[in-house]
Amino acid sequence: MIIDISRPIGPDTPVWPGDPPVVVEPVARVRAGDPADVSRLVLGTHTGTHVDPPAHFLPGGVTVDALSLDVLVGPAVVADLTAGGPIDAGALESLALPSGTSRLLLKMREGSAAGTTAGDVTADGARWLVARGVRLVGADTLSIEPAGSGVPEDAYPVHRILLGAGVVIVEGLDLSGAPAGSYELVCLPLRIAGGDGAPARAVLIAP
Repeated sequence: MIIDISRPIGPDTPVWPGDPPVVVEPVARVRAGDPADVSRLVLGTHTGTHVDPPAHFLPGGVTVDALSLDVLVGPAVVADLTAGGPIDAGALESLALPSGTSRLLLKMREGSAAGTTAGDVTADGARWLVARGVRLVGADTLSIEPAGSGVPEDAYPVHRILLGAGVVIVEGLDLSGAPAGSYELVCLPLRIAGGDGAPARAVLIAP
């Protein structure tokens, strides 16, 4: 079974505060006498389900087009953390993840709240993920970062810890149809040259 865990992109897609909204503008239509339907798409590089490479926060970091596909494709674990609370080292340790887990997708929200809010991962939790050897972390929220972490004196610590260690972040996932467990992940971002991020189509293949 293949589970689509990416969100549709359109004018109603929620975006992180300050990011550009999605615009889909018709430029040619068959019904208007044109030979084919064509639209203009305007959106930010961190719209909907998207991949954050190190270059998102780190000058000179790896850009999205240069990410290794070995990180974006392979075995992954979905963890159910919808009970709430901070996702710190203790919470992550209590998951008792299978040995060798290198791709971890965090289900933090239920229903309509998923994909529209900030995350719950703490800096302590981010350091645990790095120490555990996780190479890719996904979240079903607009950002993996807790709300309020973008103020200057605390400039997105979770992103900086993870990306600084080369851990790829995938945000805006739809994990509502994916029960906790082990899967094969395929997450392919648009190959934007020099990109600080890119929307992606992501699926889980159930065993």
